[in-house]
Amino acid sequence: MTLFHTRSIIRPAAALPLAAVLFTAPALTLAAPAKEKAPTYDNSIEFAYGTAQQRGDRPGFQKDFQVRKDGYGGIEDLFVSRSLDDATTLTVRGRAIEGNHDYLLDLNLTRDEVGFVRFGYQEYRIFYDGTGGYYPPNRFIRQLYDEELAIDRSHLWLEAGYTPEDAVNFVFRYHLFTREGTKDSLSWGDTGLAVSSASLRALLPSFWQINEKRHQISANVSQTTKQHLWNVGLRYDKGDYTHRRNERRRAGEAQDRKVTQKEGQDYDLFQARGSYENRINDRFWITTAVARTHLDTALSGSRIYGQSYDGVYDPAFLNRQQRDEGFYGLHGDAQMRQTIATLSAFARPTETLVLVPSARFEKISWNTVVDFEETNFGGAPAFAPINDEVEAESNKHWQSQALSLEARYTGFKHWSINARIEGIREDGELEEQRILEPGTPLQAISIDRNTDFDRSAQKYVVTANWYARPGTTVALQYYFKARQNDYRSSRDNTVSTADRYPAYIANQDFETNDFNVRLSTRLTSNLRSVTRYDYQESTIYTQDIGLQFRQSAEMTSHVIAQSLSWNPLPRWYVQSSVNIVWDTFRTPAFTLIGPAANLVKNSDANYINVVLGSGYALDDRTDLFIDFTSYAASHNFVDNANVSVPFGSEAKQQCVALTWMRALNARTRISWRYAYVNHDDVPYGDKADYSAHQIYGKVQYRF
Repeated sequence: MTLFHTRSIIRPAAALPLAAVLFTAPALTLAAPAKEKAPTYDNSIEFAYGTAQQRGDRPGFQKDFQVRKDGYGGIEDLFVSRSLDDATTLTVRGRAIEGNHDYLLDLNLTRDEVGFVRFGYQEYRIFYDGTGGYYPPNRFIRQLYDEELAIDRSHLWLEAGYTPEDAVNFVFRYHLFTREGTKDSLSWGDTGLAVSSASLRALLPSFWQINEKRHQISANVSQTTKQHLWNVGLRYDKGDYTHRRNERRRAGEAQDRKVTQKEGQDYDLFQARGSYENRINDRFWITTAVARTHLDTALSGSRIYGQSYDGVYDPAFLNRQQRDEGFYGLHGDAQMRQTIATLSAFARPTETLVLVPSARFEKISWNTVVDFEETNFGGAPAFAPINDEVEAESNKHWQSQALSLEARYTGFKHWSINARIEGIREDGELEEQRILEPGTPLQAISIDRNTDFDRSAQKYVVTANWYARPGTTVALQYYFKARQNDYRSSRDNTVSTADRYPAYIANQDFETNDFNVRLSTRLTSNLRSVTRYDYQESTIYTQDIGLQFRQSAEMTSHVIAQSLSWNPLPRWYVQSSVNIVWDTFRTPAFTLIGPAANLVKNSDANYINVVLGSGYALDDRTDLFIDFTSYAASHNFVDNANVSVPFGSEAKQQCVALTWMRALNARTRISWRYAYVNHDDVPYGDKADYSAHQIYGKVQYRF
């Protein structure tokens, strides 16, 4: 939930003088004689400032509300439109919010019957929480770094188009996307401080360092006529990224060491596509589309243990431990080739029946080859290094065919019935090979496997809408979807080994049944209600090699949603909604006894969400709004810490806010908002709890 949608602001010292000018200057015009006709103002600028007095988990607060706790302010929105001549318009949109690191500049020059030119730049920040794990029995938690993490995203674009009506159109686009910063990771490091060195728990926080850039160039040629619509396009993407996951193991112990895993890609993507729509008549259309994509990628990476993050491989580094497995010097190439073709039609054989058949065909292949130096360490006391040169190769090919038919019938009085049938068939193969010390007398093939797979899926959906009376509608829907996966290894040298992952799965099926009903009715002239109930059951059946085919998981969900909209007075409205969810995920592991007892528990995701809002017009210029939200996830947390990992959410969050808005005159509006939020997170004890008083003000000036 976001209380303040503002994202751009200047620093408070600069915002206050500007706000004072805008507050004062328009007020001086209130005594001016009223004109016969009030002028209209199409342009506007909004200045805003927000801050919070917050206690408790600061990173969690910033992540939930996506605002900086210390304050943010500046130009929330700028809109200027100018007619340069009778046919040419220049539009400018802008935003500049310091603190939240949110900026926008969007220029749009349009000429009627000719085309457009657009240029823009946007930059904004996403806040993350780097908190690690928590061990409830002794309230163990560790902070290893500044947990207020954030990633800055940017987007630069330049677009130009020649778009006259009823003529061939040309559009060119260039986009540049970047991501840079740090975010949390759930791959936590292990520690013996929570329990003992013989009973480790993965609780130590880790984080990602993100550095990503992508260029995208596209060109489209199209034409739309009364009967035909065609489009031909080309797209080229060039990007690269280097992501680093930093993990610390056994911090504060004799075995303390750091792990840095790098994942790098440098890729080029080229796509050619085309589509054609032929409206033969008002009752029958045909649409077809084809796309061909080539993706070439250079791979790099490493996983290195050492005394510091992002270090070089040292076979004699201090504190090394047995089975500190890693690798370095990874380099390789991957190629993907994909072809997709679709064909669909729209047919209206009668005034009450519409049919939409469609077909989709896809063929794809992946080829990947990498080389790297695999590292490991032997047992105590020497912890001798164990290195192997490794070459790995995989080739994957598959093809897919999908057919669907959608029908809509309105021939029954007060009824509308929709039905959809989908069927998908896929088949392919995956070839994998792993060679140790390739090209030497010690060469050995550790993995040589070829897996054939067949997949089929179907989905059936029926929806009926009953218009019982004016203002009352009942909607009923049922759908069933199923997917079957069959795997067969025609060649596999790992049959006799202990670890065959993932080739131990022979069959795996998924089934989902869903029924929902919605009642929308106008109870009185000023009171409207919408009620919905949804029931969903999903089941997974698995057969591992050598075992029976049986149920491996089941998920059941009940959802009740109720909303009311009430206007007791012309100047007063009340809106409310309640969502109640019961969600349970069960596996047969829950029934295990002996040493495996209690290792795996059922997983619940039950919660109640309540929203209540009301607005009242105090006078012709002043409005008052009150809103309240409450979220409670209860009876989900399973404190299984003494046996395994505690999991499940159990949190409460309430927020109440008051907003006052006033129009000083036709040009100027001001608003102030106060909100109080309280958050409790049971699985983290009081370590993730926070409360905050939030204040936000805005001035809008129209011109």
